[in-house]
Amino acid sequence: MSRLDDFVRNKKLKIDFIKCDVEGAELLVFEGAEETIIKNKPVIFTEMLRKWSAKFNYYPNEIISLLKSIGYECFTTKNGKLKKFVKMNDYTTETNFFFLHSIKHISNIKKLSK
Repeated sequence: MSRLDDFVRNKKLKIDFIKCDVEGAELLVFEGAEETIIKNKPVIFTEMLRKWSAKFNYYPNEIISLLKSIGYECFTTKNGKLKKFVKMNDYTTETNFFFLHSIKHISNIKKLSK
């Protein structure tokens, strides 16, 4: 097993999309991919469930905070449109989330939020 940052650097890859569904270990994946995410600013699609993240001793809002700290906004979808998502709580039913960089993906955010 290796960090995504190490894999991308060793293979000299450019990443434009990350799909992450690792049964609760998503925060660990993003922490190991922070350099890649900052450099490439990919669209990120991930699953976040409280019951799975609890097994790794974190709450999904930590993913939202981490990605927000590097310029990302969190979204869910409703009726085919992006809907901004700020914070998960015990009543959140959404499980799939998009993270888009607020500058790099601004045109997509505007187009898909209308």
